[in-house]
Amino acid sequence: MPRNEPVLLTVILNWRTPEMTLRATDAALREMEGIAGEITIVDNDSQDGSFERMQEEVTARGWSRVRVLQSGRNGGFGAGNNVGIRAGMADGSDPDYIYILNSDAGGIGLADDFSPLAQGLSGEQTDALLRRD
Repeated sequence: MPRNEPVLLTVILNWRTPEMTLRATDAALREMEGIAGEITIVDNDSQDGSFERMQEEVTARGWSRVRVLQSGRNGGFGAGNNVGIRAGMADGSDPDYIYILNSDAGGIGLADDFSPLAQGLSGEQTDALLRRD
């Protein structure tokens, strides 16, 4: 079934910084207002309780657009992000666009990232987007 609007998957990688990752997620959710999509947090095998902490907090905050995955091993930055990308959307579909957000961004400059991104998704600007086909 064709979509009416492009769908964005934002992937945030965590390694032993659950509070920082949750702040980045909160900021990304605010910036994604009006953008179809969801956020996948990937815990890169922190083995320090980060995964459980983030799962609990996502549930407690009622973030229905956010899910937390466990990578199963720490293969580094690229491998961890690939876990989130390969997982796709929660409903099993593929996103139209993927945005990789560093957890240490903490919301700083996200408006600068998401504003042109939202314009691109609406068809107003396309030069900064890579479409996943």
